[in-house]
Amino acid sequence: AAASVSDDAGASSPPPSPPSPRSDEASGATGTGTDAPASAAAASSGDDDDDAGSSRLFQPHRTLGLLTAASPRSGGSGAASDLASPSASLFRSRAGKFHLQPPSTSSDDAFVTVPIGDRFQIVTVSKLVPVLVSRALPPSAAHHRGGKKANARPGASRGGGEEELHRAISDASLSITVATHGPKALGRAVSVALYARTRPIASLDAFPFLEGWSKEERKKRGRWGIADVVLLGKRRAAMSGEKEGKTENALLLALVCALGDAGASDEGKGAEEGDGDVKVVGHDSEDESESESSHGDDGDDDSDDDDDDDNDNDISLDSAEGEDAPPAPNCHGRIILVQASRTTLEILKVVDLAGPGANFVPHVGLHPATYVNKILLGGRTAEEATAEDATSLLLVNVRSGKVVHSFRCLADDLKRASNSAEGPSRVVVTALAQSPAVDTVAVGMSDGSAHLVNLLHDVKLFTLRHTGERRSMRNKRSFRANAVSSLSFRTDGNAARQGVAPLAVGTDDGSVSVWDLTPVEDEGGSGTVRRTLLTRMEFVHPGGVSELAYLPGEPLLLSTGLASNAIVLHVFDAPDHSGRVLRQRRGHASPPALLRYLHPGAGGGGILANAADGTDASSCQVLSCGGRGDPALRMFSAARSNLDREYGQGLGLEKRARKLGRGNALEGRAELLLPQITGLATGEARGRDWGDLVTIHKDHAMAYVWSTKRGAQSGPVLRQPQWNVSAMKDPPPRAVRATSVAVSACGNFALVGTRGGTVYKYNLQSGLPRGSFPRDAARPGTEEERRRKKGLRFAGDVGRTTRMLEKGTGKGGAATPADVDKAERDRARYIESEARRREVVARSSHADAVVGIAIDSLNRTVVTAGADAKLVLWNFVTHMPRTKRPLELPSPATRMAHVRDSDLAAIAMEDFGVAVFDCTSLAIVRYFGGSRCGGEGSRDSRRMGHTGPITDLNFGPDGRRLFTSSLDGSIRVWDVPTGLCVDWMSFSSPPTSLTLSPTGEFLATSHVGQLGISLWCDKSFFRMVLLDGTPSEPAKMNEPCPVAECEQEGANEALASAVPSGAAKKKELSFDNASWDEKTDDDSPPSAKEQGLITLSGLPPAHWKNLFHLELVKERNKPTEAPKKPPQAPFFLQWRSGLGSGTADEASSEKHLGGKPAGSDTEKKDATDGWDAVWSDDDEEGDLSDADHGGVGSTMPSQENQSKSTLQNKRKKVVHHRSKLAELLRDCSDATGVSSNSEKYSIVTSYLSKMGPSSIDVEMSSLCYGLHDLAEGLPLLHLAASWLLEACATRQSFEAINAYLHRFLHIHSDVITRIDQVMQEETGTLEHPKREESGAFFETIALLREKQREASNRLQGKMQHTVCLLRHLSRMV
Repeated sequence: AAASVSDDAGASSPPPSPPSPRSDEASGATGTGTDAPASAAAASSGDDDDDAGSSRLFQPHRTLGLLTAASPRSGGSGAASDLASPSASLFRSRAGKFHLQPPSTSSDDAFVTVPIGDRFQIVTVSKLVPVLVSRALPPSAAHHRGGKKANARPGASRGGGEEELHRAISDASLSITVATHGPKALGRAVSVALYARTRPIASLDAFPFLEGWSKEERKKRGRWGIADVVLLGKRRAAMSGEKEGKTENALLLALVCALGDAGASDEGKGAEEGDGDVKVVGHDSEDESESESSHGDDGDDDSDDDDDDDNDNDISLDSAEGEDAPPAPNCHGRIILVQASRTTLEILKVVDLAGPGANFVPHVGLHPATYVNKILLGGRTAEEATAEDATSLLLVNVRSGKVVHSFRCLADDLKRASNSAEGPSRVVVTALAQSPAVDTVAVGMSDGSAHLVNLLHDVKLFTLRHTGERRSMRNKRSFRANAVSSLSFRTDGNAARQGVAPLAVGTDDGSVSVWDLTPVEDEGGSGTVRRTLLTRMEFVHPGGVSELAYLPGEPLLLSTGLASNAIVLHVFDAPDHSGRVLRQRRGHASPPALLRYLHPGAGGGGILANAADGTDASSCQVLSCGGRGDPALRMFSAARSNLDREYGQGLGLEKRARKLGRGNALEGRAELLLPQITGLATGEARGRDWGDLVTIHKDHAMAYVWSTKRGAQSGPVLRQPQWNVSAMKDPPPRAVRATSVAVSACGNFALVGTRGGTVYKYNLQSGLPRGSFPRDAARPGTEEERRRKKGLRFAGDVGRTTRMLEKGTGKGGAATPADVDKAERDRARYIESEARRREVVARSSHADAVVGIAIDSLNRTVVTAGADAKLVLWNFVTHMPRTKRPLELPSPATRMAHVRDSDLAAIAMEDFGVAVFDCTSLAIVRYFGGSRCGGEGSRDSRRMGHTGPITDLNFGPDGRRLFTSSLDGSIRVWDVPTGLCVDWMSFSSPPTSLTLSPTGEFLATSHVGQLGISLWCDKSFFRMVLLDGTPSEPAKMNEPCPVAECEQEGANEALASAVPSGAAKKKELSFDNASWDEKTDDDSPPSAKEQGLITLSGLPPAHWKNLFHLELVKERNKPTEAPKKPPQAPFFLQWRSGLGSGTADEASSEKHLGGKPAGSDTEKKDATDGWDAVWSDDDEEGDLSDADHGGVGSTMPSQENQSKSTLQNKRKKVVHHRSKLAELLRDCSDATGVSSNSEKYSIVTSYLSKMGPSSIDVEMSSLCYGLHDLAEGLPLLHLAASWLLEACATRQSFEAINAYLHRFLHIHSDVITRIDQVMQEETGTLEHPKREESGAFFETIALLREKQREASNRLQGKMQHTVCLLRHLSRMV
């Protein structure tokens, strides 16, 4: 049964990605399913295939926050109700099931294969970072999709043709990955796909017989699906083609298939209840040269072989039997043996469960250790079976195709279930795990029990039961059974030394229980043996635990959740055997409801930062608020997933929960968390001083201040004084519940809109109220009430004015009629003005909820939009309306966005339209869609605007473009100046929120039913985009997928061997201490691509800049007082002479000059004779060492000759090796192994580049000490000039070489200018022994001047040409 090889129809290459914050090498080296970032030239080719799944402006980039294929939490009873129904749990997608590849040495080499939608990703256990992401799945057969055609673009829609991956298993080298999948609408896996790293190359149908069945037959007996995948090991497979006659390793897998109930609904997700972390024992060798097959001989089986096994030697696994034949009518289970190599995928054998297993419905499978060719199946009996036939475990021989044994050890438990209301078919085996002991397995049940069963003797050893505590609305306790979802045994040596045998049990309530299986007798002496519960970790995965697995040989427990969208790694290193979180990656447990970039950039009054130049990493941070059932506030980084974090809501929540009487601290902590976030606002102006983030919550009156710097709630609670904080008192009225929020540009104030139409103003630092809009809405403060009660004076009090008038008239005698008339007129005028003010305020006040608030950049005007179709402008200081009448909108407003630079406000309305209001001219300047543009029922309403409620809207950073999302499943991009729709995007799931990055490069969106955040890149940043006219049809967008993040440091060996050779070589050089010379090549400055180009050294500017001002630096660093004599050093701190410290530099110079290898005797002697020997006073010791190091058979010299050689050597040390620089210059000059066209003195430049400015000054000064040192100093000056001439000619490290040249001339300028004068004074004539050498030196200096001037003029000309060109282009814009 050869697999159908696909030509990448289901894995078409996505469009080219733009330059992203992550490195291009990391994206290309891991094969993420997205091609490497394309250049602007490549992206502008205009190929139709590149634009598939993208719009005019945007194309898919990546998905953030998606860790596992978790199902969004619906707020119901969770996984318990699903597992209670066998039909629902059989093919329900057990989200988060992973396959653990055991490490070879440590956990750093381990990785897991995790399904995510229609793909899988490889995650390293060491960092929990995805390092490989596959491409989309190929489509299943047409009869599984209900006759629908396969999608041309994978992931383009959520229709019946979209595939969903249920389980993926990879080998250690990542060369073979097998995945089971099926249409998402079908809800179960029906196909098997083979992946070559990230690309699907083959696919086969597991149930081809369904194609010929009628609709009635499919409805009755057509619910076949793959329930589990069991890895049997490896076997040798014959190769075909050019390598025919050779063999290769292939994976052997068993697909456990089952028939679902006919009356069960197809809704839900596919089944995936396998136990992928089972360690297979037997013929599952990792050795590539192993020639044994995995089936072996039955005579070598140490388990309970029956007589039937002895007659199976003539059956081969190399032929497919009954592949297309339909199962018998009474058959409910089937096992398909599949062989997967690097290029082929084929079915070897099909085994139908008959006889004792005819009425058995398998749910999970396990390959027991040392049980050759046998599979242990766990499940339930069919509903039509009798109580006598009830069984939950079967042992099947896959070679003979017969049921070896039907276990009866759990019959008593099934009988108890049959007497209960559930019935025997309701109790299901949900998990199987192999124990470290042979013939013993752990069996998890849906009734919350975990049994230890001995397979050899069919005996149940003991049972562990799990019950969960639940609380009703009236705080009444109740208990229910928690279904066991996963089991794992701990096998490290620490557990054995501590005398415990831990078993981890994960249940559907999200808790993990760790049991000690060591028997303990009761203290009462009754002889009862019990097992100890070591620890119980509550609420690890809200919604239920999907999979957990101990790493072999380590106290590390890896777990994932059914609905938590998290991967958690626990370590058990405490004396009380409790676990703590070592690493974790968490996303949202429900679809995000609100997205905002951390600082919105120029459009929102923030700091414009570009992630490309590294000015501010906050431009890559997205704030995300969870939806229903997920009150978390998370920050996701668009650059690196290891920067993701959850904002804390205060410390000690568990302690407070226990104090309040909550037995379950973690569950009580969840109850103490704030409600779901419905709105947030940021202001980074004072973020260093106090909180810069304000959030409002669902059905909550108070607002909360957070600090993005600390990543936690840090600040006062914004509330009115009369509001009760305690939950034991009456809550604030419904009219004051918060509906909108805004933060001023200065970062000092926050405005909170309420359901009743009032806007409250708070100070962010103190949290005190500072009035309201309108002014009289807020209750007077405590100080104001005290003054009024005592009759004290305060501004604006009419009584105060009356008393002042009476006091004034009293001083001058009796009040005149004129004074009384004036006071009455003033009082009447004040009452009249107050009445007019109240009328204006009443007319401008909102009668319904305030849905949007905006503050201008100068804190002068506040704009509020209400659900009563009013748009009001307020004075920020006086809290009074700026206009006499509010602006009436065509329809009630739903939300508002404001851009401070252009002072424009966009208001979304209930008629599905958007109005753009200019706060400067106080008029509506644009209408996009809605009743003003054709109306909802008009012919062109779909083309002119949205046809569904608008969920979110936002301006671009420049304020020119407006982005709107709607429940009609589309996002529109409007050009504000022209009033046209320039882009129209359609999605498979309606968008709920959107936000633009501060640079405008990325658009982040959240969608209904999707846990991840979709990131889209703007194509106009890297290619030419033509926006001509309004699009007539929406562009169907492909869904972005998670991307791999290559971790070169600390990457495991398996992944390192699988990445391209360039990345592997880089990793090898990074960790091989012996290859120092190879690593120095990577650190060398870049070479010019063409001859004559100027390159820079890449050194820090302080390295070469300080050489120009070294005297000034020395003057500043001069000590203020004379050095003091240090105290006497202790006896154990003694100075000892030794060899030089520059071993690495000496080794590299020897390699460059073609000298002897490191470690030779000559090298050691030269090191002693070098620069360090000048400071050594052990002359006699050095002479003895030289004599002792003579060759074998050498004669000892006489004492006289020895003394002469000693003097010569001593003189030679001082003259010729005065510095390391001088030694390198001589060695490079005398080198014979260097060709003439190569860089002769490159080792000198490399040596100086590793030194500081002061050290360079000392090295250059030691070349010549003055005019009296010309005999030895002139040759060294000539060599230094030759080195600088070569460096200037090659134009390498241009800025550093010019700094060295400047320092060289500054030090030796006096000597160079007076060489001729000194020579003439010494001889009295122009003839001198050094005259020829000085002439050559001056010729070198002249050539050096010419080369340096030529390079400088060329650089200056290029810079001038560039400046003129930029000035010309800037004037053209």
